[in-house]
Amino acid sequence: MSKAAVTSTRSSTWRQRLMRLMPWHRRLALLACLGIFSWASSGMLHPLMSFLQPRPAAMTPPQLALPMDNLLAPASVLAGSGIERVNGLRLMQLAGEPYYQARVDGDSHPRYWHARSGHEVDLLAAHTEALARHYLGTDERLRFAGLQTQFSNEYAFINRLLPVARVDTQRDNQLRLYLDPYHDRLGTLVDQRKAWFSGFFMTLHRFGWLEAAGPLRPLLMLLLLASILAATLMGLGLFVARKRHPGTLRRVHGWAGLGLALATLSFASSGALHLLHKERATPYPADFVAEFSVSDLASAPNPDWLLAGESLHQLSLIMLDDEPVWRVQGNQFGMMNSLHYLSASGQPMADDTPLRYARERLDFYAAQLGLAQGSSPVIQQRFDHDYGFVFKRLPVFKGLYPDTANTALFIDPLDGALAARVDDADRFEGWIFGYLHKWDFLSVWGNNVKHSVVGLAAFLHIVLAVFGIYLAFRPAVRRVATLQPESEHAAD
Repeated sequence: MSKAAVTSTRSSTWRQRLMRLMPWHRRLALLACLGIFSWASSGMLHPLMSFLQPRPAAMTPPQLALPMDNLLAPASVLAGSGIERVNGLRLMQLAGEPYYQARVDGDSHPRYWHARSGHEVDLLAAHTEALARHYLGTDERLRFAGLQTQFSNEYAFINRLLPVARVDTQRDNQLRLYLDPYHDRLGTLVDQRKAWFSGFFMTLHRFGWLEAAGPLRPLLMLLLLASILAATLMGLGLFVARKRHPGTLRRVHGWAGLGLALATLSFASSGALHLLHKERATPYPADFVAEFSVSDLASAPNPDWLLAGESLHQLSLIMLDDEPVWRVQGNQFGMMNSLHYLSASGQPMADDTPLRYARERLDFYAAQLGLAQGSSPVIQQRFDHDYGFVFKRLPVFKGLYPDTANTALFIDPLDGALAARVDDADRFEGWIFGYLHKWDFLSVWGNNVKHSVVGLAAFLHIVLAVFGIYLAFRPAVRRVATLQPESEHAAD
């Protein structure tokens, strides 16, 4: 046999082997269509959700000057209510009046006392409604709708903050706000359109309808993702193996699949990695919970606690070395932000107090995670590749650890919460997800361009899937159409 004949035979052999994949390609493609319709349709909504997200008029908590004259000591106020210990305490003002807000163990609802009269007042509704007006930049009528202690389809984990108070507007779009009542932070804004989109996205993109099914949900998602990857790779093999097909529609389907193959593999593979990474992630350690003895708070805040020319905006307790410490934040001479720390009796603390506090909180979480001593904490004022916008809280203290995974921990200075834990696996998965799933490489042309291209790619996947289903069932439809006249004649 000549060399050319041998080469031709080998070529025919590998082509024939690939062509045997045709039935499997069709079967897996039909299964894959379930995932494509679910993920592509909801994926098209994601850019639209970002574009239609309600925007607040203000992005930061209100900076109101706190009155410091003629205040009662927290101990005398709280002891009168029979409270011996609190998990958090701060001085705040509403309508020009000073109030102590306390977080009592076992109660997610904050409690309030007038800081001059000592009377306990039910202030949660008025407080959160005033916060909502600040973030909306209006004086419209609002309604406190309750406190939420768990995430939901409407207020998802992406918003991070809990508990939150929901405040409803009277607008036609049913806009509502979710607010952190303990630190006056905005969780998110939701109108009826965003609520519908979010529910649709959670149901189809994250298979929220299977949330109660436990491990069945990720298994089904992985099965569909695997079928998409396999059907795409088989389709590429068939495109190469098939020399020519007489059908124009199949040629169009083949070329369209080839054109979308990289996008398909990009979306599906990064989605599978993201899902596996989340399922294998180590749960966050238990939150640090401060506990202050009311008897230690016998000194009343007063103007002597302030720096020269300082206007006080925040006065709250943190715990350092098992002792209460006042965190004092304001504005000095109307030109620059000020931050300093005082003992429970109002004595100035050393300049290294914030770093000692950060180190103590970092050590608390590191011990639970089995991490050795880390680097000296540094303050981080903006988001970056390690600590992205998804984590929400700023500023934060960052600590680096010399383990094999190069772990970084981020601490919220307001309440000592673990804002994020990031290691090399998180960085790798985050990069893959950002560039292969969300196509962040298009961000150089702006988010509108990126969202438009991603949305178009998702739409084309739906079109390709519908086209493939038509081609798969067209022979059966033709057979039924051919047999129909005969069956009618037989009936006659």
